[in-house]
Amino acid sequence: MIDVTEAAGGNEALVLKLIRAMETGDLPEVIKTVCTEGFVWANSGLAVINGQAELFEQMAQGGFAGQIPILKTMTHFSAELIHIASKGDIVFTERVDHHWDEQGRDLMTPHICGVAEIREGRISAFRDFYDVVCYSQVPTEVQGGYDLASFREAQLNGTK
Repeated sequence: MIDVTEAAGGNEALVLKLIRAMETGDLPEVIKTVCTEGFVWANSGLAVINGQAELFEQMAQGGFAGQIPILKTMTHFSAELIHIASKGDIVFTERVDHHWDEQGRDLMTPHICGVAEIREGRISAFRDFYDVVCYSQVPTEVQGGYDLASFREAQLNGTK
């Protein structure tokens, strides 16, 4: 889970806020407040998203699951921040992203190097680089006793 307090400065806080919004489900609202209207979002092996309008259109059509079939049953997301560093208007993150289904299976777990560009106090580019073999990885086993509602509550409260 992303802890926004790990940021060293406003630019790092913007990037962590964006990643945290993926965890909490607040991504559309946060995109509008922390990203430029024409921001670019690029992921290894996928079509580049150019601007908020294009992102919201993609989200309305099922998000990244349209390009990555393994994500069709994804219900929630979490990320482990390993490192964050910044210089000027560039923020680097190293993290492991987790894409979960309702049974607690981790569907896809890329180890990511992310690069964000900040312009006038907002994210103008967000690029994630990783091995695309994760698009065809085998999900983890169902977690016995897993309860999605409890997981989400702990995640939203910052205790997971």
